[in-house]
Amino acid sequence: MALSNEKFLVFVLISSLLVGCSGIERQTEKAMKAAEVAFRDDEKQPNIEAGLIQVYLPKDFNVVEEHENNLILQKGDKVYILFVNPNEKEDSSVLFLATKLQGDQYLVLHSFQNDEKFGFISIKEASKEKYELAVGIGAVKLTTETDKDHLKTDAKQMMQVVSSVPQK
Repeated sequence: MALSNEKFLVFVLISSLLVGCSGIERQTEKAMKAAEVAFRDDEKQPNIEAGLIQVYLPKDFNVVEEHENNLILQKGDKVYILFVNPNEKEDSSVLFLATKLQGDQYLVLHSFQNDEKFGFISIKEASKEKYELAVGIGAVKLTTETDKDHLKTDAKQMMQVVSSVPQK
């Protein structure tokens, strides 16, 4: 039984849509797991002090701007914004709840916690083929824009960064 050209084209279009959707779902799942593993691992120790913020930065990261409660970081052509709320503790869920209340359509909005700290990851579509990735622990949040192929690696590194910031 041969498919007509029209039916074949419809089949190919539907198949490619399904593969595209499952591709981002698979990548967001991997990113969520990587962030949670980094959250539960031993914390990295701060290796730089920028303004009032002490933080661990992987070797390819640079501080490009310092503000009282924010750092603008860069790795290659990717920019990251680190936010620290000095009025909250590691077990605070304020940043997560504020993210949740924005009402945006998240592909992932997931939290995890242990006895001492509360963490989260959020991923939403930013533009074509780009995703806004944010991770946080208590009063510290790090955000960037990335593509689906870098979600897992970025989520892991970003969680290592936020987990290194000492909180009261």
